[in-house]
Amino acid sequence: MQRKYYRYMLYALEVFLLFIIEGTVHLLPQIYLAKPLLLISAAVSVAAFEMPYFSFFFAVACGLIIDAGTGGVMGLTSIILGSICYCSASWNNKYIKNNIYFTLLYSAVACIAVISLKFFIFYYIPRYDGRMDFYLSHYLNRMLYSWAVTPVVYAITLGISKTFRKEKKKIKVRRKKRVPHSKRSDASRRRAKLS
Repeated sequence: MQRKYYRYMLYALEVFLLFIIEGTVHLLPQIYLAKPLLLISAAVSVAAFEMPYFSFFFAVACGLIIDAGTGGVMGLTSIILGSICYCSASWNNKYIKNNIYFTLLYSAVACIAVISLKFFIFYYIPRYDGRMDFYLSHYLNRMLYSWAVTPVVYAITLGISKTFRKEKKKIKVRRKKRVPHSKRSDASRRRAKLS
């Protein structure tokens, strides 16, 4: 029980540090004025190892932090990210095997959904000029950049999860020792021949 709380505290610390790294100027290189949203990768990576309800609430918290940091509509990102992470955590180990490939797939879906929705609300609906050029030059780069950092965040989350998870006890099965053929009694040899 105690390991679980340590794990949750380290997840929260990971989110805090990633938010600081994401918000610090000139710490991460910009690609065509685009910086990654590291908390999307954090939410999807945690969903790969945790139960569905915890994954949902953790993703909602990450979404609220993203909305507060990027100046979006509060709660919009959290609903999308929470839904994706809940589905991811529900399907892991039930229908699919949990690994980096499926985490990358979920991360791609989350990046496309969250960043495209922000573009749709803030640029497409107000009908700004050159909005599709801006989408291709700025928002698409941000999606790819946010998706590309997923393996690094996944590795950190995997380390936290493995370190503070209870190991399952291995049950040793005792096998009956076979008696060598030469040590068998004469009666047992006769029975073996008859059968």
